Amino acid sequence: MQTNKIHKHEITVSGTRWLFALSTITAWSFATLLLAHASTLGAILAGPLYTIPLISLGEWLVHGVMYHGRIPGLKFIRDIHHAGHHFALFPPKNYVQHGKYEFMRFRKPLVPFQMSDNALDNWLTEWSQIGLHFVVGIPLILAPAWLLTHSLPFFVSTLVTLGFVSWLLAYVHGVIHTPADRAIEHLRWFQWLDRHHYIHHIDLSANINFLLPICDLLFGTQKAVLTDEEAAANPSFEEAKPQAKDIPRKPELVAA
Repeated sequence: MQTNKIHKHEITVSGTRWLFALSTITAWSFATLLLAHASTLGAILAGPLYTIPLISLGEWLVHGVMYHGRIPGLKFIRDIHHAGHHFALFPPKNYVQHGKYEFMRFRKPLVPFQMSDNALDNWLTEWSQIGLHFVVGIPLILAPAWLLTHSLPFFVSTLVTLGFVSWLLAYVHGVIHTPADRAIEHLRWFQWLDRHHYIHHIDLSANINFLLPICDLLFGTQKAVLTDEEAAANPSFEEAKPQAKDIPRKPELVAA
């Protein structure tokens, strides 16, 4: 079997699809803003409803455009994620790592790319990811939330949601690539995300959202299964990650 062959790199979305996706998110956002004006309880409930689709948009843009795109001045970020994460450390034939730490080292020298070998580097990489998504969320989510409502309950609810999801995104991504026996690995939604993300490591133009695939659906980049060609050229998920908790264990392994 030929492994580590990735067929598509460029993310393509038609103008019509962009218009559809952004119009849908805008309409939803304004509906949640109306709820935020209704009452204090409405403002608190509206926070996650408003924030989560916009986080999905921010995640899609950060991952697809900043991490995989060719934006002038952002080559450093592309090198770390595109060349380092995808091709050096986690190609399909090497989807998982078994070291002590969950995140790669991003401080120079970058080459050879390697996983963090100390707690400081691991912490810096994890929180740089959280920080980047959070910074994008300030103009995209937090500023409009306050300027359009001046509601403190709504703003706080939005802030808490953004902070928690930004942390969860980085945490789950680290767990996916460094399997152990954490409780989260036994959850069905985690297992679905794991397989969803593996497809992205084969087809970089698909499954751009990692944690919240709302915008994958809206932009048409959601992909549920590999093509026959991709499946033949790469390890199956079960081969790439036999430690996954949703793979039935052979009786002799269970007994051991």
